[in-house]
Amino acid sequence: MSESGIKKLSQERTREWLASQEDEELESIAESSVVDSLDYDYTEEEDDTDQNTSEEISTMTLGTQIATKKHSIISDTIRDLMNSINSIQTLGNVNISNSTNVHIGNVTNINGNIQIIADGLTQNRRDRRHVSPPRDSAPKTPTHFEDDYQDESEERVCSDVFIRRQKFKIPKELCAIIPRSSWLAQKPMDEPMSLQLPVKYVVILHTATESSEKRAINVRLIRDMQCFHIESRGWNDIAYNFLVGCDGNIYEGRGWQTVGAHTLGYNRISLGISFIGCFMKELPTADALNMCRNLLARGVEDGHISTDYRLVCHCQCNSTESPGRRLYEEIQTWPHFYHIEEEEQ
Repeated sequence: MSESGIKKLSQERTREWLASQEDEELESIAESSVVDSLDYDYTEEEDDTDQNTSEEISTMTLGTQIATKKHSIISDTIRDLMNSINSIQTLGNVNISNSTNVHIGNVTNINGNIQIIADGLTQNRRDRRHVSPPRDSAPKTPTHFEDDYQDESEERVCSDVFIRRQKFKIPKELCAIIPRSSWLAQKPMDEPMSLQLPVKYVVILHTATESSEKRAINVRLIRDMQCFHIESRGWNDIAYNFLVGCDGNIYEGRGWQTVGAHTLGYNRISLGISFIGCFMKELPTADALNMCRNLLARGVEDGHISTDYRLVCHCQCNSTESPGRRLYEEIQTWPHFYHIEEEEQ
């Protein structure tokens, strides 16, 4: 059957269907009817039976559920569309040359300090928070809920390690030194001068800056000091061989084998160890003092410091308040402390 014949047959069937409907429903049905628009391609080889013709052109009321076959066609069409979009975004072979700062794929930039808390410790705090008693309950003895009301703002870096809710205490005799690369130190301006080891003297100083029990703040302070010593003082590097923070960490300055710029007249025969902070009226933390003693013991053990070394303070060698009056009193009680005044007499 030709295309014109098919069209004529469809018109006749439409008129017969409209005639079979009641008059009052014709207007609403006409407004709510749609014609299926699947762009069917007709050929002369197709069968012209009633079944095929009824499938080629049909009408339906708005809101009628789409047949499963037609729903499948729509789903396939949407899937093909999404696949085409994804194929456009797919990255093929890439050839990059003579380029810097190139990123491929998703990039997440984090500006600021990152604090990592072990999962077991976090869960433990949540558990303690859940068992907190109501306000109108009877008062409890200090032993029952002494940990329930800990102020998290007072959390400080300590030498305890939490792994799967198991608490491990780091031995006090250990001495871990944070290398220069960890606090992003600048390279020395000139070739460093080597110390003649083992050194006879160890000089204790303070930085006369703020102090902190947080590693991130101490790292910032050390970087600022290095910048000040190089740019304002004109020195080769940060002045001290080592720095001790109130967080209980030891930070590498110039290290064991390099001449420092900490104490006039003693730089070439001593190591300079400086506590981060100002200790005129108070002492550094117990962890800081303990780690400094561990550093001295390690220096002797590794052959950097003489076994009969002399421990002195900056104020004994130059006209200065360093390492602070309170810390100076403490250092006088340590082994190997040396009274330079007696030598001069």
